[in-house]
Amino acid sequence: MRNFKSITILTCALIIILSLGCENVEDLFAARKPKASLEGFKLQDVGLEAATLLFDVKIENPYPVALPLLNMDYTVFSGQDKLFAGDADIQSVIPAKQSKTISLPAKVGYLDLVRAFKDVRAGSKIPYKADLGLSVDTPALGELTLPLNKSGELVVPSVPKIDEIDWKQLLDKAKQI
Repeated sequence: MRNFKSITILTCALIIILSLGCENVEDLFAARKPKASLEGFKLQDVGLEAATLLFDVKIENPYPVALPLLNMDYTVFSGQDKLFAGDADIQSVIPAKQSKTISLPAKVGYLDLVRAFKDVRAGSKIPYKADLGLSVDTPALGELTLPLNKSGELVVPSVPKIDEIDWKQLLDKAKQI
C-alpha cells in the first residue's frame, strides 16, 4: 500500500513537471519566432499591361542557423475594393542571427486599377491596405507564415502643364534609351 502511494505521488509530480516543461518549451519557441515588418514599396517594372511593385520587407532571424524564405502571398485593398492579389516564389535566405531587407515582387494589372479608380481625379487621396503572408522554413517550428500589414494613403499626381515640362531634359533621356 505504501509503494502504491509513493508511485501515485511520484506520477502526479512527474505529470505536473512535464506539463510545466511543455509550456516552457512552447514559450521558448514562441519567443524565438522570426519577425518581419513591411518597410515600404516602390515601382519596379512598367509594361504595357502591368507593372511590378516591390514590397520591401525586413526579416529578423533569431536562429543560430540560416532561415530559408519560401514564398509570399499578397492582397492590396482600397477601401472595400480588392485592387490586386497574387503570390510570388521567393528563393532567398536570411543569415543566422541577422536581419535582412528583401524586395518582394507583386504584379499589378492596369485594367484592375482602372476599374477600381475610374472616378479618381488628380490630387485625390487613395487609401490602401496591403496584407502579405511571408512563408519561412524555421528549424524549430517548421513552415511558418508571418503576417504583414501596411496601410496608408497615396496621392494621385497631377499631369504637368506643357509649359512646366523640361523638354531638353526629356529629349536627353530619350537619347539615352
